[in-house]
Amino acid sequence: MAIGKWLLAGLMWGAAAHLTAAPEVRVEGLFKGAAVLKIDGQQVMLKKGRSHSSGVTLVDANAHRAIVEIDVQRHELALHMAMGGTYQQADVTQVVIRKNDNNQYKVNGSINGQPVHFLVDTGANTVAMNEIQARNLGLLYKMDGQESRAVTASGVVSTWVVTLNAVKVGEINVPNVRAVVIEGAYPQEVLLGMSYLEYVKIQEHNSVLMLEKNF
Repeated sequence: MAIGKWLLAGLMWGAAAHLTAAPEVRVEGLFKGAAVLKIDGQQVMLKKGRSHSSGVTLVDANAHRAIVEIDVQRHELALHMAMGGTYQQADVTQVVIRKNDNNQYKVNGSINGQPVHFLVDTGANTVAMNEIQARNLGLLYKMDGQESRAVTASGVVSTWVVTLNAVKVGEINVPNVRAVVIEGAYPQEVLLGMSYLEYVKIQEHNSVLMLEKNF
């Protein structure tokens, strides 16, 4: 009986070790000295010489391939190549934005289902837009919004705090987002501020901004 118990315990331990032994790694993006890897369904950016909690280490990377080390064995992977083990797919949604020639991150998205071109602004407390953009989106900001005043470069202007039904960038959809409508023609582009960005994980490396769903 005792032998049977030890044998059963050994089999269960071996099965558990087999399931967790080797992480699955897929190359999603390549840069000089860094790579975007999907490790067991979770997308992360690793710099050269850094390790992930799963035990995956990025030995080196360039625009053509990444060298990763797993359990003291090194593997060379090109873009979109994968290797690995057994895992349950995690629900990870991510958007990759490249910096433009003006050192800005701009991305297409939507507000309440209407297409919008955003300027990512981590310094803005909320999503912000001018009143022309608000009218084009069909927002009844003067009726539904909370009016206030603000000082801008153009002087004192009226503002209205509203709640947007949904703001979406890529597949990251955030409901009930606070926004500010500003009297006049400023800002020239809709600002994707922290009332949306607080719901995503932000990583920046080599002029690439990654937004990952965090809720």
